[in-house]
Amino acid sequence: MTASAPPPPTGAELPRVTISRGASEAIDGWAWGLIDGSIRLWQLPQAVNTLWNLAFEQGQRSRDTEVEQLKLDADRMWLRAFADPERKQFLIDRLDQAADLANRPDVDDVLDEAWRIYLANLDTLREPVRLETTEDLGTTCDHAA
Repeated sequence: MTASAPPPPTGAELPRVTISRGASEAIDGWAWGLIDGSIRLWQLPQAVNTLWNLAFEQGQRSRDTEVEQLKLDADRMWLRAFADPERKQFLIDRLDQAADLANRPDVDDVLDEAWRIYLANLDTLREPVRLETTEDLGTTCDHAA
């Protein structure tokens, strides 16, 4: 029997970190300087630079799901802007492109690859359908028989 993993820490149980008034004023001034452009990030102490970058990345990641959903919605609305016959032809052309790519000699499993291409491109309707080769990715694939 395996034990269930403990829940990830929330930090709620940790005490609040405090700094001196002078340090607080300096950091506040740097933050406003970054915002108004009077200070560049590279000018700050490395520890503050690291904190800024981590906070930025965390903030960006926290919005990824919403941004992805908004991109899907934008693509759906863009496609709906077409008249019905044009929309139907556009989607048929997309499927034809995916099928052509899946029939390439470097694609091992045609059906799986066609499905992967089709699904991967549903959220990028305005982008051309393309398939990266293993050479493009800089990796090799070893498919066992």
